[in-house]
Amino acid sequence: MIEQLHFLRPLWLFAVPALVGVWWLLRSRHNPEQPFGNLVAPHLRSALTIQHNTRTRVSALDSFALALLLLALAAAGPAWRQQVAPWFEETAPLVIAMEVTDSMRSNDLTPSRLERARFKALDLVAARTGARTALIVYAGSAHIVVPPTTDSAILAGFLESLDPGIMPRDGTNSAAALPLALGLLGENAQIGTLLFIGDGFDSADIPALASFTANPAAPAVAALIMGTDAGGVALLPDGKPVLGPGGGALQTAIDGDLLARVSRETGLTVVRSEPGDGDIRRLLRLVESNLLQADDPDAEWHDEGWLLLWPALLLVLYGFRRGWVLR
Repeated sequence: MIEQLHFLRPLWLFAVPALVGVWWLLRSRHNPEQPFGNLVAPHLRSALTIQHNTRTRVSALDSFALALLLLALAAAGPAWRQQVAPWFEETAPLVIAMEVTDSMRSNDLTPSRLERARFKALDLVAARTGARTALIVYAGSAHIVVPPTTDSAILAGFLESLDPGIMPRDGTNSAAALPLALGLLGENAQIGTLLFIGDGFDSADIPALASFTANPAAPAVAALIMGTDAGGVALLPDGKPVLGPGGGALQTAIDGDLLARVSRETGLTVVRSEPGDGDIRRLLRLVESNLLQADDPDAEWHDEGWLLLWPALLLVLYGFRRGWVLR
């Protein structure tokens, strides 16, 4: 905010030193001891002067001067945030890359991580009414399911049909979704957002993610992580647990250190799933922030000068205290 602070009407700032100078002159003239100068001894002048300490107190003059100073700053039009044009915001695309692996069957989130991921994706799409959203699924390989569309019903239908059993290759190859997302976004890639929804990343994908996020023409990248640190039991549709490579139950604990490394080395924004809608609101703010960074030519700066009108009004009212104006 400090870096973006500027004034829409900076010429009004010339009124600030003028107001300070006038206040100083009037404040000096209100010194009751000044007319006597050195004609009277200081100790006698102090004893003979009524309200000789008036100069050190806050007076109505100070109140009005400060109010005028705030009004001058308000008239200068301080601004530090932009408002995206509505048509520009509605065209900002979002690509959801959904992880569909056996670990997403884990029951540490009820009924499962995959089901909860569906709900989160639908909530996000519903909050972006009129905006284009595409869907990619990935496991050991990545595949386009729905190209950018504004029809939430189409997305909901395909999200309901996702299951790890339909994926042709096992694994967690999130990097495979990167070129697909870039192709779907096309010329609008820099104003779009790629959102991974899954339960983590493979360390082997970090170099590809870092290279992707370093590209200025690439979209913003974020991840919504489903699951708890302790993990749960991944269950097949028949109720049997999913077996891991060693023959035991598949480990589904979330690797917090790996997530921190991904965020640090790639600049990717990692959001942990929450029971409420706090995670969805944070993702929506990320999409809006990416729009602001895309240099929308029609974005207008908010005039925040009205915020200074309220303290100025209170100071003016304070200046009408009983006895101040008469004095």
